[in-house]
Amino acid sequence: MLATSILPLLSAGLTGSLGAESQPPTLIRDAVLIDGIAGEPASGTDILIEDGRIAKIGRTGSLKARTGTVVVEAAGKTVMPGIINVRGLAGLVRSPERPQNHFLRSETLAKLGAFAAYGVTTTATLAPEAAVPRRIQQDVESGRVRSVARPVTPVRALAMAVPNAARLPALRPAFEIVGSAGAGRRAVDSLQAEGAEYIELWDTSDHIESGGVASVSAAIVERASHHGLQVVVVASNEAAASQLVQAGARVVASSISDAVVSDSFISLLLVSDAVYAPALSAESAAFEYGGEAPWLDDRYLRRFLVPGIVGLLRGPVRMRQALDPDRALRLRRFDIARRNLRRIEAAGVKIGLASASGFPGTFEGFSDYREAVLMKRAGMSAMSVVRAFSTGSATALGIEEGRGSLESGHLADLVILNGNPLENIHNLRELHGVFIGGQLVKL
Repeated sequence: MLATSILPLLSAGLTGSLGAESQPPTLIRDAVLIDGIAGEPASGTDILIEDGRIAKIGRTGSLKARTGTVVVEAAGKTVMPGIINVRGLAGLVRSPERPQNHFLRSETLAKLGAFAAYGVTTTATLAPEAAVPRRIQQDVESGRVRSVARPVTPVRALAMAVPNAARLPALRPAFEIVGSAGAGRRAVDSLQAEGAEYIELWDTSDHIESGGVASVSAAIVERASHHGLQVVVVASNEAAASQLVQAGARVVASSISDAVVSDSFISLLLVSDAVYAPALSAESAAFEYGGEAPWLDDRYLRRFLVPGIVGLLRGPVRMRQALDPDRALRLRRFDIARRNLRRIEAAGVKIGLASASGFPGTFEGFSDYREAVLMKRAGMSAMSVVRAFSTGSATALGIEEGRGSLESGHLADLVILNGNPLENIHNLRELHGVFIGGQLVKL
């Protein structure tokens, strides 16, 4: 075995173009393990990685590794599953100082790289150019592309009217508007043929004057089920979310913020075994720049800030939000969203992560960290936050068979932290190393 620190491993692990199966085995030794399943972290744990997967987990000193194994000394460090984001966007150019070439392969790779550098090993992303994430997925699996988060995509999101998020011209191609049950079924068929891995459905009933919303939603959910596709719902009011869950959707990837949720809604989520993934950081992005937004000076954020973005947020965006006539309403809805998360989580509903990182006003990876902080402030325990970011999100995307928890046979998507996030949630930013498919990410 070859003992090494993480930095020499970084240099060795990012050269060449060999796949995961060509990499030497890696033994992470003497770590504190949070596996995403057990109730308590396990100290003194060794993790053996072979062929891009977790081969064995055992007490320190119990695993036998063959000659040539790279050893990462992790005494005093914490290992947890890689973060999985149920709702995000990779490829949008938000810098006012760069050409607006949105969703190109190069731009998408850069954004997926930013996600990975913050410990996000899998992220959902809309993809107007459907072939881009599929090719990146293949390249990540083969080892041709490294140091980027694994993309999972619905291709386009479906809605019955143009949502507010799509009023930005660059985002319009990421949404498909369907006006009838038949159009909804055809859209699902088309998305499935284009490689969608789930269906993302936005509630836009507040934009629609005529009826028929229920029948269109039901048709979309039914057709998705026919293709074996999960439906991820983006809805901010309880009535719409209830309707969609009753129709068969099993993921709510947004904050319910119109009113404090009812006991019947919570019961519906429990009976349906649904995942609730509140996008608190996305909710706050609608008003928080109207104040000081001190995190814009955070060095942890500035590692990946694009040119001109701070000036834009502290200039026109701040002015617009400060003068927004609905600012008080947005603040009140954010408070309701936090209260609803606490009620829903305390009742035993499974929670996931849906940061909406990559949309305007958010930041790839950094907003996922902020989501953890906001969840903790809302009343969740640190362990519940870690589970939401791992097993909860994996369940939401239907990928729990190989990701989301650290156990033998699962993909070696994991994060090594210099501190324990269960002791302080801010330790999520104390990254020592990130592995995706057993390969070390360039931080």
